[in-house]
Amino acid sequence: MVVRSIVHAPNKRHRILPKQIEICISSNDHATEEASTDAKAMFFNNSLPNVDLEGSPDNAKIPQPANKDQLINGLLNLKSEMNELSILIPRTSYKGKTRHPGLNYFNANEWLQLAEMHFRHHLRQKKNIDNFLKGSI
Repeated sequence: MVVRSIVHAPNKRHRILPKQIEICISSNDHATEEASTDAKAMFFNNSLPNVDLEGSPDNAKIPQPANKDQLINGLLNLKSEMNELSILIPRTSYKGKTRHPGLNYFNANEWLQLAEMHFRHHLRQKKNIDNFLKGSI
């Protein structure tokens, strides 16, 4: 088994998800645009596809946390921010959408769902790595 995925820690790149939600709940820009067919299928299935995806070569440059505490604090901060945004989404009258680079346009709820699916995907990756390591001992 080849483990090709990087399990990256919360960093500035993860700030992209809350930022997209903030934009969507503060404007009506692109409200009539649609997600791609692949994105619609992901949202319907409430899961990212269980396939190996070729990531950007820049992914190798993603900074890793200095220690476990930094990782935990980053996750807790991101969780808190996403929870706060999830409360704001139903309270806004704005229905804006922002563009995902490969899946077209998402509204705030779709970005929130994508974030949750993305983290479940990382948990699945971690489980695969743990299983691989158990077999290596």
